[in-house]
Amino acid sequence: MGNSFEYGQYATISGRHSEPVSGIVKVDLYRDEQEILQGFVRSKAEQKTKYYSNRIAEMNRKYGMDYSTFQNRVYLRAAEIDLEEWNDLVLWEGYVKAYRYWAQFC
Repeated sequence: MGNSFEYGQYATISGRHSEPVSGIVKVDLYRDEQEILQGFVRSKAEQKTKYYSNRIAEMNRKYGMDYSTFQNRVYLRAAEIDLEEWNDLVLWEGYVKAYRYWAQFC
């Protein structure tokens, strides 16, 4: 398969780093390097979506509402700034964005 290969637009593996992947292909566990890397990405994406899903669920429990409802509540009360709520809003938004990003690879 060569000493290097490219995985879509995301990564190129070359030299000694490609040897484990190429070795797996040689023993017929997978068709090609692409399939192996897709499996690795899917596995990592599943781990990440589970992690962020759990963080989102914690925030849902903490405030007794979903992110959109909480966001509206904080924005409507902007004149009465509660720093903990603003910090949680930013954190929660990060969880939601990260979840959506990783979910596209599952």
